[in-house]
Amino acid sequence: MKRIKLEIWFVIICIYIFAAGCEINSVDKYELFKSIESTDLSGEHMNSVSLSTQEEVVLISFGEPEKVHEIANPKTKYLVYDDIEFGIENNEVFGYFFTGDKSTAKGISKGDSRDKVMETYGPKYYERTDTDSDIIGYLDKHHGINLEFSFHENNLVGTAFKKIVNKNRSIPN
Repeated sequence: MKRIKLEIWFVIICIYIFAAGCEINSVDKYELFKSIESTDLSGEHMNSVSLSTQEEVVLISFGEPEKVHEIANPKTKYLVYDDIEFGIENNEVFGYFFTGDKSTAKGISKGDSRDKVMETYGPKYYERTDTDSDIIGYLDKHHGINLEFSFHENNLVGTAFKKIVNKNRSIPN
């Protein structure tokens, strides 16, 4: 029963992050970004995989995925593993979402508190709420990347790391 609940949360958060996932690129976010100071997120990675890593490296590091979801427009695919999902476009990782035993480069993982995240990543964050989750996000304006932590009842349930791409606007400084 506990496994089913975890799978349901994972699916809900994956849908939130990736299906609606390009939401971070919306115009509303750019207004929010103006008031947020940049945080260096260039050290983030998952095993040997970071943003812009080639798909082949993901396959070497994590093996064959449990599922592959392909989307026609924009042409992207998602490599789905037990507790991590990689978004691929033009043969490169543009983002990933994880739960379970995985952790960020600074050691933040599922179950950690909001306070621990803020102590670890610092005070330059934004907050928002979406699909019954409280979200704390960090923005690296210099590298065009974003790290978001989703919480349910003050416990981390999922982490998303992705490129910020908007062909119409630059990231405000």
